[in-house]
Amino acid sequence: MTLLRMFLVQTKMNFLWYFRRDGEMMFWTLAMPVFFLVLFSYAFSESGQSRSAAFLVPGIIGAQVLSSGFWGVGVMLATFREKHLLRRVYVTPMPPAVFFASLVVYRVALLAAQAVILVAAGVLLFHVRLTGNPFAIVAVLLLGTATFVSLGTIVGALARTTESANNIASVLTIPLAFLSDAYVPIDRFPHAVGAALRLLPSTQFIETFRDVSVGGAPLAQYGAWIGLLVLWTIAGTVISARTFRWV
Repeated sequence: MTLLRMFLVQTKMNFLWYFRRDGEMMFWTLAMPVFFLVLFSYAFSESGQSRSAAFLVPGIIGAQVLSSGFWGVGVMLATFREKHLLRRVYVTPMPPAVFFASLVVYRVALLAAQAVILVAAGVLLFHVRLTGNPFAIVAVLLLGTATFVSLGTIVGALARTTESANNIASVLTIPLAFLSDAYVPIDRFPHAVGAALRLLPSTQFIETFRDVSVGGAPLAQYGAWIGLLVLWTIAGTVISARTFRWV
């Protein structure tokens, strides 16, 4: 019960910190994905707006997962360290595992809100249909979140300041979002380039998520990529644990 109470208090504090730091960001965090959906659905509408939206809804959700890991977790940890908040956490009786679990749940909750709003916009505006198994969709989304939270924690572990964490997150998130089948179909790249891009965990996650959610593909069809995402998650967790600094 004590650990659960610590977990709930820390999760609540994560949300309070987010709102106090910049409450307007909550609005933009939820509204911008819908804006991008509408903008790119019309921009890429040569094959039909509904078809473009069906491609973009899971892609934008995938891009938000990348952003959540690198910006949401990496930058947040660097800011906590810079403001000496991590030191305060470290000297409390709360185990590190509880602290990081609360961080994951906090990001998952925000991602869930983004995903629900984006899917609702896709259904209402462009008649997008999610034909996949709901449990498979959630499983892939949770695995992708775990993967990029673990990789984002490396950013938070290595960055000495909030500014440097922001720079690293920008360098990672923006190119990966546009090179990993989130906004631009990877088949538009030359074959050799596309094959190289499919080695990225971001591409493996986004393509799996899209085909499972919109295409209705079974999870077994993407067993190899799911296994690779698990390995990326384990590797990110191990590296984070060995490099993370509380002060």
